[in-house]
Amino acid sequence: MYNYDDVQKIKANLEWIVHQASARSHLRTEHDQLVISDLMELIQTYETLLDLVSKFGASVLNSEIIAGLSITEEFIAKVKRNEGAM
Repeated sequence: MYNYDDVQKIKANLEWIVHQASARSHLRTEHDQLVISDLMELIQTYETLLDLVSKFGASVLNSEIIAGLSITEEFIAKVKRNEGAM
């Protein structure tokens, strides 16, 4: 089961990915820019989720959200294995 700290860690990893991708601004394609924009939107969603978990506890993490967290962790692992995966 996920908790506040787990969600915070996932959000921090997404921020790291965006930072790494943004640091290579001269190498970005239009597709890369769209991916970065989508990741920034996902980070905002995680901020909202963190607020909800903080206010109401981990019970707000239903099965669909848990599945999304798991998929996001898999994505992060792939990117960290191969920074060019984006």
